Amino acid sequence: MQALVFRGPTEFRVEEREIPQPGPGEALVHVEACGICGTDLRIAAGVHRAYLPGTIRVPGHEFAGTLVSVGDDVGLSTGRRVFIAPNIGCGTCAACRRGRVNLCVRPQALGITRDGGFAEYVLLGADLIQQGNVLPLPDDLDAASAALAEPLACVLRGSKAARITADDLVVIFGAGPIGLLHVAIAALGSPRAIVVVEPNERRRERSSSWGATHLVDPTTIDPRVVVDKLSDGVGADAVIVAAPVAAAQRQALELAGPGGRVNFFGGLPSNGSRVELDTNLIHYKELIVTGTSANTNDDCREALNLARGGKIDLGALVTARFALPDAKAAFAAASSGEALKVVIEP
Repeated sequence: MQALVFRGPTEFRVEEREIPQPGPGEALVHVEACGICGTDLRIAAGVHRAYLPGTIRVPGHEFAGTLVSVGDDVGLSTGRRVFIAPNIGCGTCAACRRGRVNLCVRPQALGITRDGGFAEYVLLGADLIQQGNVLPLPDDLDAASAALAEPLACVLRGSKAARITADDLVVIFGAGPIGLLHVAIAALGSPRAIVVVEPNERRRERSSSWGATHLVDPTTIDPRVVVDKLSDGVGADAVIVAAPVAAAQRQALELAGPGGRVNFFGGLPSNGSRVELDTNLIHYKELIVTGTSANTNDDCREALNLARGGKIDLGALVTARFALPDAKAAFAAASSGEALKVVIEP
């Protein structure tokens, strides 16, 4: 089989590998589509913490496919189309016992610590199957759309922390693929306004079709002017920072009104993650400031249900599709800033 193998930032290439054979409790999935995300771009650049020097691994954690082989003692059938929730907990730590596998102290994840979806086939371990990470897909859901249920699941987790409700004034920093999903999920809560702050004109304008009601170019206008006008100077009810920008995190506290909720969704680079914040804003306005990371199987199930029901059109995010031998071009497109979601279809 073909697989995109990381052997270092200058040795990230398609190679031939033996097709894995599932043992007891394991299964083999034929990958139909695997999305490229910011995490994969960091892996390719050699700056991801799970890909230390000397690591040899297949990335890709947003994928869907068809089960083609199962080992003994597996309650799954071949021929079934499936989405794979990538995060695997140890099952015994306090976070896992509370159902927060994304916070496991000994985390595992396909495409991160184990071989992932940038390959024709992926071996699913017994622990992953036992934890319920294999989720069935309806026949009418495109595999590329299904693969993007993974980033949608992450967005759902952040949006829940922001607790968006009807009549809220919502501010979202960033209108990349993640920002657009945040806009779409926020719109389901029927807020009175969704303000998108994005310097890239094309991305900013695109957010209107996803539910944004007001667009702000922060290079020409201070978002506070817009928020003050919409709130009579009170401030926003919910602010989501869906971009890895320290200045946006600082301003989020300023834009939030009394009792507002702020979610730092976009993680910052490790060498620039210390941000000076005015904590008096949190104190005197009684702000609720949260951070969210990754997702759980429940988040993934909810994301798939939204895609199945047509409430979120994940296919609209897919702007380019590549075959596995064209992975280099696929990663170039994903890092260009012009595409939304680039999908590799092995």
